[in-house]
Amino acid sequence: MTRDRGFTLIELMITLGIIAFVTAVAIPKLGRTLGTELRKQTRTIIILNRQLHHMARLKNKTYRLVVDFGDKEKKTKPNITVESGGASELVENPDEVQSTFGKHGDKAPASNFSKDSEILKHPLELPNGVGFEDVEIENYRNPFVSGKAFIHFFPQGLVQKAAIHITDGKSLHWTLVVNPLTAQTDLSQEYIKLRDLDP
Repeated sequence: MTRDRGFTLIELMITLGIIAFVTAVAIPKLGRTLGTELRKQTRTIIILNRQLHHMARLKNKTYRLVVDFGDKEKKTKPNITVESGGASELVENPDEVQSTFGKHGDKAPASNFSKDSEILKHPLELPNGVGFEDVEIENYRNPFVSGKAFIHFFPQGLVQKAAIHITDGKSLHWTLVVNPLTAQTDLSQEYIKLRDLDP
């Protein structure tokens, strides 16, 4: 009669060693993949802002960068799109916009802007696990934390100063700062409030 043998201590140690090795290799690689994707998307946003600044002057149109926080219920990911309007489009009253957002389910107020797929054919989605923490726009009392936020690029060459905050909900907190005169967009790998930036 033979007895069933269990694993020996050496076999268990070898198995645990293999698991530890695979974990040590795989987890940092996943982190690097997320960081690489996010860097790629932020570079695209930086180039896009420069292009919107140039196109607004060239075509005598007002463009706006639409920062969409996404909706888990509707299964839409956080993304960026572009809309355009006429040269005379003005920015809505900040106080009215924010009170409207708060009362009507985060729907944007009616406007003469429409989606512009000439500059950006498809929405620019953030990588999985990453979202917009908030968006601060100069002259708006509170940051936008849901729905959509709009950053305007005017034909006169001016841009709304803004800070787009990106997070993974854990340790990652990046800030994209849109400068008002040149539309140059700077990336900081920390959370920076708009009021803390140099005037």
